[in-house]
Amino acid sequence: MLCPLSRRRFLSHSGSILGGSVLGGAFSNVGFADRRPGDYIIVEGHRDIWELSDRFRLPDKSQHSPVRDFLVPRLIDAGVSIVIMPAGGDSLEERDGRDNMFEGSMRVLDMLLCEIQKTGGRASIIRTKADLPERPNAGKVQFFLDLEGGGSIQIDPEPGYHPDRRLALLRQFFRLGVRGMQLTHNGRNMLADGVGGGKMGGRLSDFGVEVIREMNRLGMMIGVSHLSANGILHAAEVTKQPIVSTHQNIQPFLKTPLELTEPEVKAIASTGGIIGLRYIEEVTPYELIVDEVESLARSVGVEHIGIGWLGHDKGHPAVGHVPGYTKGEFSGVEAQSMYEHWDSLIRMLRERGFTEEQIGLVLGGNFIRIWKQILPAAGE
Repeated sequence: MLCPLSRRRFLSHSGSILGGSVLGGAFSNVGFADRRPGDYIIVEGHRDIWELSDRFRLPDKSQHSPVRDFLVPRLIDAGVSIVIMPAGGDSLEERDGRDNMFEGSMRVLDMLLCEIQKTGGRASIIRTKADLPERPNAGKVQFFLDLEGGGSIQIDPEPGYHPDRRLALLRQFFRLGVRGMQLTHNGRNMLADGVGGGKMGGRLSDFGVEVIREMNRLGMMIGVSHLSANGILHAAEVTKQPIVSTHQNIQPFLKTPLELTEPEVKAIASTGGIIGLRYIEEVTPYELIVDEVESLARSVGVEHIGIGWLGHDKGHPAVGHVPGYTKGEFSGVEAQSMYEHWDSLIRMLRERGFTEEQIGLVLGGNFIRIWKQILPAAGE
């Protein structure tokens, strides 16, 4: 670890120009030491639908508007401006247990659209550049919808479709408001290999290459979390826009096949992309996440760092647990509020010598930069 003087000297030259352009006017007159989560544009890089599924499965109808009544109020209190949420995907969890990937994803997407509509304007969906906030959201939260894996848009191996029809399902999800997609989850689909089949895996399929090119054209964010190493390297070669890992950690801090190696990190950064670091219970305390932020700042620059997930909060402390309906005792991160999560991370980043602008980039400014680059303009 760098000594305080060296760290500060390095950080003072990393990302300050970019930070000012992305975050200008966001902080008003609040002193740096007094800034709290609501003073930044916070983007949560990946929030699974676990809580929504858990509440809908309860017989009590008071739990059946989980976005409006439980999730959105906590996000607003925490000062979170935008949440990236999977509206379906390859894993059973992301399609709410439905066997058919397309049907399951469509049902989850419908659920999210209906739930957001119930909020009376306190929640909305990001579709175009015009929807992006210039300042931290106050009293509302926005959702950036993606798919956690491309299985829902894949086609039969030899369908005989006209080439113009091969990507029809991708375009349908786009028309309904989905603005990002991970190419895989852990398993293999027709686009590529996930890490579940081995860290290195193969390169993208021809269909996977087609998907990336169409996502570039439409204005969708290409996600590479859970993708094999060779898949990430290939995606970086093919894309004309940034690729993003919304929720992965890096080696050697964690040594599992899921975590990104240095070549993968540099490939993502070479496209202008982001590595979104995530909390894992009993594995990655916030101090370790900040260690990873420092490491990435040195290796690729602070403009390529985001935060994927800071853990369950006391409103939903574990998968399968709903306070008041299931029993369980929780401590640490899981017993805290979302506000406490973000406030703790901000304090730790400040203590490590990160500047106002750099903290703003890590918390959400980097995602805003990418979306300003890739999303369609209003009316397109």
